[in-house]
Amino acid sequence: MRKTMFQLMAITFFTAGMALALNTFLIPHQVLTGGVAGIAIIINHFIPLSTGWVILMINIPLFVLGYFHLGKKFLVYTIYSVVLLSILMKVFPVNAFSSDLLLSSIFGGVLFGTSIGGLIRFGGSAGGIDIISLILAKKKDLPVGVLITWINLFVVLASALAFGADKTIYTLFAIFASGRAVDTIHTSHTKLAVTIVTGKWKELNEALISLHQRGITMTDAEGGYTLEPKKVLTTVITKYELSETKETIKKTDPDAFVHITKAIEVMGRFRR
Repeated sequence: MRKTMFQLMAITFFTAGMALALNTFLIPHQVLTGGVAGIAIIINHFIPLSTGWVILMINIPLFVLGYFHLGKKFLVYTIYSVVLLSILMKVFPVNAFSSDLLLSSIFGGVLFGTSIGGLIRFGGSAGGIDIISLILAKKKDLPVGVLITWINLFVVLASALAFGADKTIYTLFAIFASGRAVDTIHTSHTKLAVTIVTGKWKELNEALISLHQRGITMTDAEGGYTLEPKKVLTTVITKYELSETKETIKKTDPDAFVHITKAIEVMGRFRR
């Protein structure tokens, strides 16, 4: 319960950061961030609707699709974040913090990307592109990063039509800064290799298989200091499953040694 409350507090904090980035740095200068937020800003330019409510309306059908493909807890946290973002964007006034367009684009992109990275790190997401990309990746066997890039390219082209070429250049600055910030806060790779050295291998093996239904390879090991018999469990997960995986490991065996690395490529049978 305490872990859940801490996650909700963190998600609330980073969602507020997203709302602040949009309403004080990006929207006043008509600079986009890509994704659903960028689409919402374009719609707001032509139709006088609250950007926050537009983000929520676009995400609602995506929640229905995501329910069948993503973890339940991940989806609940994502819905909470998107609804809270819609509310906070009504609470925070749309008022430019700085009149400098370049600084606003870069700082707004960094703040927005940092907030998204924080959401993913604590088991949630900003919805929108993340949900679409995950579903398409499973259906078409395409990298999530490539799909996000193409979707953001559409947003950039739409920005050029709506706001002109000059604002589009600043949008590219904001998207690049946002992407770098996400990489800094949370891994940008889709797949992660998890290696666990544990004495409670039976319990941990059952818990992890029950959690994600992924294959786990076990090898015999021996503690170099204690000389006690152990097992090394190796599995591959997606970045969206990292938070729940770490929580399960800590709950099942707090003394387990865990090593997590970025998996550049995975060959063989891997449930996407």
